[in-house]
Amino acid sequence: MLCEIARNLADEKLEEIQTLEGDLGVTLVAFSCRSLEPAREERLRKTMEDYGLSSTTVPAPADEAQLQKIREAEAALGLALVAVRT
Repeated sequence: MLCEIARNLADEKLEEIQTLEGDLGVTLVAFSCRSLEPAREERLRKTMEDYGLSSTTVPAPADEAQLQKIREAEAALGLALVAVRT
């Protein structure tokens, strides 16, 4: 799966994410994801490993209620949302 930071979000989606951030007290990063064929996925993983690309963002701790709200928003928006510490 290839994910990139979501761009050009409709105003309604952006407002929904910002409202959820305020409700949960966390910063959310929105990603747009798509599946790749398995061979291409493996090449991407290998390339990232070769270049030493890794995530340096620390996920924010979230309780089950917060996670449920994030999951619901993901389903409604068609995006992957990650709560991060800033």
